Amino acid sequence: MALRRALGREDLRSYVRLRRLALEKRLFKDPISAPELRSAFERLGIKAGATVWVQSSWNEFYNFPGKPSSVIDLLLDLIGSEGTLVMSAIPLVVDDHKILEIHREPVSTGLIAETFRRYRGVKRSIHNSSSVIALGPQAEYLVKDHQTTETPWDPESPYQRLMEVDAICVGLGVGRFLATLTPLHAVESILRHENPDFAGVFHGSTTYRWRTREGEEGTHTYLNRNGAFDAAWLGRHYPRDQYIEFRLSNLWMWSIPARDAIMTGVSLGRCGISMYRMPWYRRFLA
Repeated sequence: MALRRALGREDLRSYVRLRRLALEKRLFKDPISAPELRSAFERLGIKAGATVWVQSSWNEFYNFPGKPSSVIDLLLDLIGSEGTLVMSAIPLVVDDHKILEIHREPVSTGLIAETFRRYRGVKRSIHNSSSVIALGPQAEYLVKDHQTTETPWDPESPYQRLMEVDAICVGLGVGRFLATLTPLHAVESILRHENPDFAGVFHGSTTYRWRTREGEEGTHTYLNRNGAFDAAWLGRHYPRDQYIEFRLSNLWMWSIPARDAIMTGVSLGRCGISMYRMPWYRRFLA
C-alpha cells in the first residue's frame, strides 16, 4: 500500500511491468531468429490474403535481433499484396480543445504500431480515442466512417468491420490470450441496445473537431466508455479450440478469428459473463 501511494496507480503498473520484464530477461534467453518468427506467425494462421489485426509490445521482443520494421515487413510478406495489416493507433495525446489532425498524431499503442503508422500508404481512421491504421486492399473500408459512430466500436467502426472481412486478431507480447484485445469493446457496443448493464458502461460524451490532410473538416461526438475491465478473466470462458496460443522463447503469441472473439463475448455477455464483472457501473454512478 505504501508503494502504491508513493508511486501512484499508473506508476505502480509501470514498476511491476519493468520488474517482471527484468526477471524474464534473466529466465528466457533463447534467441528468436527471423525464420523462427516467420514459422510462429504461420502457426498463428497468418497467411497470404489474410486480414490481420495485430496488437504488440516491442519490449517483449528482446530476444529477437531485428527492428520493429523487421516484424512489420515479415507480417506484410506473409499476407502478400492481397492481405491487409491492421493495428490500433490510439493517439498519444488526446486534446479535445484542438483540432485533431490524425495524420500527424503519434500513437500510444507501442513502437511497432508507431513504426507502421509511418509506412507509405497506411490509412488511418479519424477518431481521437480509438483510431486504427491499416495497409492493404481492405484498409479504406476498415478506416472510413469512424468519425460518424456513436460509440468507438459501432458497426460502422473498424472494429466490427473486422468481422465482415473475416480478419484474425493476433497478440504478440501483450500477455496471455485475450489480456489485451481492443476489438473486444465491440461487445458492449452491440449489447448496449439490449442489456441495461452494458448500456451503463456508456455515459457522458466527448466532442472534438477534426481536419484531414486534404483540408476536409468536421465535428464528431461519441459516447464515453467508463469503468475498469479484465479481458484476461473473460478469456478463460472462451472454448479452447477457438484460439491458438503458444510461447516462442519469452514471447507469448495468440490468435483468434475476429468474429469468434467478438461474438463469443456477446454470447457470454447475454449469459451474464463480462470483462466488466457486471454490474460494476451501479457503484460507479452511486
